[in-house]
Amino acid sequence: MIEENSNKKGGIQFKSTRHSLSPTIEYTTSKPRLGRRESVPHSEGIHYLYDVLKTNFPNSTPLPDLHHYFKLGDELIDLIFDVSFFNNWNFPYALSSYKSFDFNNRVPDMAINILSKSTWRRDIGEHVDYCEALKIPVYIIYSPYDVATNLYKPPFLRVYILKDDIYVHKDCREFTLIEGENKLDPEKIIDLDDNLPFRIGLMLRKKKLYGNIELYHLIIIDREEDKVLPTKFEKERERTEKERERADNLSKLLQKYKEKFGLI
Repeated sequence: MIEENSNKKGGIQFKSTRHSLSPTIEYTTSKPRLGRRESVPHSEGIHYLYDVLKTNFPNSTPLPDLHHYFKLGDELIDLIFDVSFFNNWNFPYALSSYKSFDFNNRVPDMAINILSKSTWRRDIGEHVDYCEALKIPVYIIYSPYDVATNLYKPPFLRVYILKDDIYVHKDCREFTLIEGENKLDPEKIIDLDDNLPFRIGLMLRKKKLYGNIELYHLIIIDREEDKVLPTKFEKERERTEKERERADNLSKLLQKYKEKFGLI
């Protein structure tokens, strides 16, 4: 079941919904924070998403676990996204951070944060407000395992989609697919902004966290077909299997020819 909701705020002024116990973060480029990865599932989630986006959309640019600097009025904003995605923009250089003001104030078409024990309050609070104020079209958060309060207990996926400069959010609290199976539940797939060439869902992983705790991946789904887009390894394996199948078919055809006409 996909739930949709909207919270309206007027203009660029907003009140942060950051949890009161979350520490204040000083945004400064002179003292950059460390990356967000704080567990193996968190790191695996970043790597998986970057791999899938890089493999399937060569003319676009995904960025993994980087500081993103934006100007909002007179304020300099520093946001770390686990993965950001710039559609139809093939940036040819490696980056140590992304400064939007160096690129005509371009914002990512999609930003993703994977909830963790130390970041989830910011991810569902002030990050949402900043992303909305910056007019980032799609902001996504999900729980890779049980890292927050029961309200965000997995399976949990939330997508904020910008409509008329205001975020409307959709929730999915059931997994779309079990890893290793090919059947996706179409009722548990979330459609995104029209400018993004894919949809998303949640996959229940075979692997579990120590303590027999279930793990989840955000999955990137083809926009037209109900199929999960592959990683680079999966795509190369599929190509190898097709080539092997083609070679086997040619070998069988040649054997039939020899049986019918003899050796040439």
